[in-house]
Amino acid sequence: MRDWVEASLGSPVVTTNEQSGGMSPGCATRLVTAGGRTAFVKAVGTSPSPGTPGLFRRETDVLRSLPPAPYRPALLAGYDDGDWVALLLEDVDGRPPDLADPHGADATAVRELVERQARELTPSPPALTNRRLPDMAERWRERWAELAGTPEHVLPPWLTGHGAQLSSRVATLPERLAVESLCHWDVREDNLLVRPDGAPVIVDWGMSCLGPSWGDAFMLALTWVDTPAFDELMARWPVDPDIVTDLLLAFAGSQAWRGAQPMKPGLPTLADYCRAEAARGFIGVRRRLG
Repeated sequence: MRDWVEASLGSPVVTTNEQSGGMSPGCATRLVTAGGRTAFVKAVGTSPSPGTPGLFRRETDVLRSLPPAPYRPALLAGYDDGDWVALLLEDVDGRPPDLADPHGADATAVRELVERQARELTPSPPALTNRRLPDMAERWRERWAELAGTPEHVLPPWLTGHGAQLSSRVATLPERLAVESLCHWDVREDNLLVRPDGAPVIVDWGMSCLGPSWGDAFMLALTWVDTPAFDELMARWPVDPDIVTDLLLAFAGSQAWRGAQPMKPGLPTLADYCRAEAARGFIGVRRRLG
């Protein structure tokens, strides 16, 4: 794969800097060539993580379909031998955003980026084929039935006795979700960078889907879902609050379901992450339902 990287960049690689973070195993490396060119390469195979190559393929398809923009790294080259998949990307000189304050400078800049990109990607690129959020919501609806037989600790105690009511809210969700935009659908701190001039960049499109224009605003607002800031941010969008609540309910239930499954090969931290996100999501659901 090194030969492919150097051929794509047109010069030998002289410096590598491994990056940490995220949940997927594999290569994530910043590169500098003998000619001074910089790039970022990430690669994964089916052996270390059976499901992740599919995410990389989806990201490759998305980036090939989108025009260049300063707020997402350009795809320089792609590699796929049927087992290992790699993306060679523009290297972004940036730091993780500080999202502690939903009204802070970084959070405001990221929110403006999400709104700008939603305008750009509505309607979605016509040549792009991708999964659809209503189809995903149908799977989440099915998982609610399975949650009824899980151990008590999987769902918060306040849900006891309300399963039928909440299931009825989730049941009609797929039909109420618009398919009008390309959504990144994974807008969170470790998929964002802030350049030295304060401009944010969004990376990692492997979780993308076709959905409503407010989909990525919803995903970003999940950063603060256990606080009223989530409600405030979503109220800025012209969407029925009940749809937002029911999407949050379905999403939190799906995370709880995933957190109760056996550990996936190559993703040792996924179950803990899902359980934690489900717990935060249910706090938001309880607050919104009163």
